[in-house]
Amino acid sequence: MNEFLRNFVMKTIRKMIATSSVPEWEVREYALNWYSKRVLTEEDLMEIEEAYKKEEPVEPEQLDTEVDSTEQIEETSESEEE
Repeated sequence: MNEFLRNFVMKTIRKMIATSSVPEWEVREYALNWYSKRVLTEEDLMEIEEAYKKEEPVEPEQLDTEVDSTEQIEETSESEEE
């Protein structure tokens, strides 16, 4: 395996992920293409997977649900005190 090429491809992929300039599916497709050519390793694919796990935002619906349940608990507590 050409280590220079592997490092070059991984540097490109890291930049794509960091800048969000390319959709996730395209980055994964690009990486799998290089993996199938035996340029990237399973460890490289795991690094890419971890990078996307860290970037996954919390969905707004989840935040709304958490706030609503907290408000309900507070309202229940206040009514019990009266």
